Amino acid sequence: MQKSRTKNKRRNPWKVAFISLTGLIVLAAVALMVIVHMPSKADNTFNNEAKNTGTTPISVQLNKDQLNTLSDYYLDKLQDGSDNAKYHFEVADQGIVYGSMKLLGSAVDFTVFFTPKVLSNGNVELHATKLALGRFPVPISFVLTYVKNAYELPKWVQLVPKKKLIRLDINHMTKHGLNYSAQTIDMKGKGKFVFKIILPKQ
Repeated sequence: MQKSRTKNKRRNPWKVAFISLTGLIVLAAVALMVIVHMPSKADNTFNNEAKNTGTTPISVQLNKDQLNTLSDYYLDKLQDGSDNAKYHFEVADQGIVYGSMKLLGSAVDFTVFFTPKVLSNGNVELHATKLALGRFPVPISFVLTYVKNAYELPKWVQLVPKKKLIRLDINHMTKHGLNYSAQTIDMKGKGKFVFKIILPKQ
């Protein structure tokens, strides 16, 4: 019994790290959530053509500065008053999620780098390129496997550990009858991020 308790205590810091990674995975989709909840800050282009399906598509376009500004605002609101690890989302040459968390009583910085890709069906695929806790790199596939098996993620988040992939099924990330689709994610220069929101016709 004593050995079992000791083993659990030793594993607790890693559990904290894995829980934090779960948050990182969900926050990787922050860009999409920000666009949906606060579109007035963005450079919006409206398409008034109604489809035969009885829905109206709205095209939303952002650059890197707009996306980063909205992400900061959204995450500040989301994490206000929280004692958990604080996260930041930034779009540079890659997508970056970083912050600080407590590990063994000390503050440890963490960083996750990923490259996004728009799929033909409008969903988004994130390829994790680097994961680090402090100065130490952590095997991405191992961590994704643990998270996949240990935690209940949103149905629209799929982990593929062997390929170091995070698939975001934003087509089914619905709210109030809305549907979402990614059109363009261009990380070059000032960046270009175009998403389509499908509104149910009244």
